[in-house]
Amino acid sequence: MKDYKIYFFHLDGLLTNRNLITPYTYEVMNLLKKQNKKVFYLTNQLERSGAKIKKQLESLGLKVALNQLITPIHAIQEYFGDKTRSVSIFIVGSELIKDELRKKGSHIIETSSEKTKGEVYVLLALSNNMEYEQLQQSFFLLQRGAKLVILNPDLLCSTTNRTLLDSGSIARVYMSEQSMTNVKKDIIGKPSIWMQQVLLRKVHNQHGRAVMIGASLTSDIAIGQAIGIDTILLTSGHTVFDLDGVKQKPTYVFPEIKDLYYEIKGRELV
Repeated sequence: MKDYKIYFFHLDGLLTNRNLITPYTYEVMNLLKKQNKKVFYLTNQLERSGAKIKKQLESLGLKVALNQLITPIHAIQEYFGDKTRSVSIFIVGSELIKDELRKKGSHIIETSSEKTKGEVYVLLALSNNMEYEQLQQSFFLLQRGAKLVILNPDLLCSTTNRTLLDSGSIARVYMSEQSMTNVKKDIIGKPSIWMQQVLLRKVHNQHGRAVMIGASLTSDIAIGQAIGIDTILLTSGHTVFDLDGVKQKPTYVFPEIKDLYYEIKGRELV
């Protein structure tokens, strides 16, 4: 494996599992710190701010800086850019995103009957506090021509002992023939062009010395390849991937974090 300078790790379910740190995560991070590598963590969390994620990780013994965390907020800010103050945004789900956009001066609307300014967007960011009335109000706005923005297009989200509906399932309802809406949509999470721009600023034209590490071919590996950096697929020791039919294969494949650790450690001894 090459000697990289910049490492991007997907956080949720790979380095962390609920309130636990995956075995050998500490060892990998300590080794990379010793080697003066730059490390960034990507998360899909919509209910906790970067500061709260940082605090949680540090309570588990993983010390991180705020500027090492890449969250959905970064993709949202990239998407709206300078126009954030001149449009109206209705948010389905995450109160965190609502609060963060308000801090940036965004015009947030709470109902479909409120006065709007500029173009109207419905931002779909599912969270545990989502209510049916939010779905209905957002649907009214979409019927009147609002644009749909989706953070995560996945239909389902797997947890430790159950499977949950994800944003893609709701989006399908919005866009079904029965809804009689002509919805225009943008997907802004991984591996979208907006999240790519966030990562490219971290790479600083050092594409040959950066690598993306994750467990998803369609998001982690796809975004790494899209920005022209190497990729490492971790199969977590229990997920079977059929790479024969994959056109753009990851640069390296390892079963677990432990295997990545020994690969990096072995290179250090060469």
